[in-house]
Amino acid sequence: MRMNARGLPCALLVSIAVSSASLASDPLPFDREAINRYSVDGIPRSLSIRQGADVWLAYDLERATVFKVWQAPTGRPGLIATEFTVKSSGTTWFHDPSAAPWELVRHGRPVPLKVRYLGCTQRADGSELSWELRHDTGALILRERVAHAAAAPAERSRRELRAESLAPGEVLRLPAPARDAWNVGEGIGAVWQAIILR
Repeated sequence: MRMNARGLPCALLVSIAVSSASLASDPLPFDREAINRYSVDGIPRSLSIRQGADVWLAYDLERATVFKVWQAPTGRPGLIATEFTVKSSGTTWFHDPSAAPWELVRHGRPVPLKVRYLGCTQRADGSELSWELRHDTGALILRERVAHAAAAPAERSRRELRAESLAPGEVLRLPAPARDAWNVGEGIGAVWQAIILR
């Protein structure tokens, strides 16, 4: 077997080079035009998803919330990247700079929650995010879907939420600032519920 100057078999070096070349040509797990995984507007562990041609939603992954929704300027990008920072650009439709948490209400009493981000999956028609919301007697899973297509003309932004493993007598409610800005019923249940920005 032929060896190189460092004593490594040449076949091994060719194999490493071929593997590196195939990795470089593999597609990224996310379409950067639709999902931006860099922290936006100085919020660590945030993620942005584009809806339609010019609407963006920014998520605080540690709170499991949308903290900003904005429309990009006409003909210009909605995210401006400079070195290691990404900033939103355009007209803000919703902004929640608070630390207000999700509210789990059990038989009329609030139950504290601890949030753990589980991940984001991009599908052909949109993205789905998941979180675990732990509480004193277990945990529930919160899922959120965002279509990459534009919302209906009468809506500015639309997303769908679902809470799995709610016990009888439990209701999950959006953080208070979001309840004032998004149309939603009494609580988020086990079936998908549309949440529409007013």
